[in-house]
Amino acid sequence: MQRLVLVLAVLTLPAIATASPAWHAGLNVRGDLGTHPIRAGGGLEFGRVDTMLVLDPMFWTDGQHDLEAFAFWAPCSKAWGILAGWRTSTIGLLGGTQLQEKLVLGIGAPLPRLAKHIRTRFAFEIATVVVKHGGDLPTDWISFASGRDFIDLVNVGMFVTVEYASN
Repeated sequence: MQRLVLVLAVLTLPAIATASPAWHAGLNVRGDLGTHPIRAGGGLEFGRVDTMLVLDPMFWTDGQHDLEAFAFWAPCSKAWGILAGWRTSTIGLLGGTQLQEKLVLGIGAPLPRLAKHIRTRFAFEIATVVVKHGGDLPTDWISFASGRDFIDLVNVGMFVTVEYASN
């Protein structure tokens, strides 16, 4: 995990140091079954590096809540890029709340702008549960001991973001 953070820092720090940030906020619409279909998010863009924080406003429907922090990097503004981040899911259980910590990796690309300040982006992601803890259950780290573990621990998804962007 420390190596991943170090690699992300090395890739993002030069872009952050040379760019003035632009902000964006909007909706994240998902087509997979592992998460709620609509989320709200926003972030800062530093040159080719876009950082995002995504919140799940639908927690009231089932008590499950997700919080995500992502970074997106592309070689230019119209190219496919790399998405990396972390998702924490809270799930209400009889013994309390269980936290599921997930590593999220993916690729994405910008879609045509809908208006001068309305931008869209399409992305594919793979989210892998690294650790489950809390809820009066034992801590459970990632394991692929059986095929069932793979089905339970790895989710493939896609999403579209529609955002107001200051740039």
